[in-house]
Amino acid sequence: MKGNKEKKILIVGVGNLYRGDDAIGILMARYFRKFFKDSVKIIGVDATFEDLICDWKNFDVVILIDAIMGDDAGKIYRFEYGIDKIPAVLKFYSTHSFGVAEYIELAEALGTLPKKLIIYGIVGNKFDIGDSISHRVKLSCKNLVGLVLEDLNSGKFLF
Repeated sequence: MKGNKEKKILIVGVGNLYRGDDAIGILMARYFRKFFKDSVKIIGVDATFEDLICDWKNFDVVILIDAIMGDDAGKIYRFEYGIDKIPAVLKFYSTHSFGVAEYIELAEALGTLPKKLIIYGIVGNKFDIGDSISHRVKLSCKNLVGLVLEDLNSGKFLF
């Protein structure tokens, strides 16, 4: 990861392992944990963000991965907080008690946002308890890995 050797980077996978496509954030976090070993901190969040929004302020870059509801399963959206407008699809379209956008707004109000926050949303369409991950979401994982690696290797985080 050129240019990022001294940056503290956190990858957060959000989801619920028992709700089909909603598991993708946590499963991707597990993949990245094996890929990066100790050079990047990786965590999975399966319920709430309360602890996370207090801790992530200690990181230079946070990449958050979560499933979002939509019509085009497998489509990947990328948003950079402070640059891109966080779309309505991230508000109240969550299987979590509070949506990602609401937690970001809370962290902003508390002054606990990281220096850079990138959100990857993968569109899913199977969110019922006991569902398996849809084929199109599984196929999108390879693309997501490439996008995250591109972000980390681009040197964009030299501030």
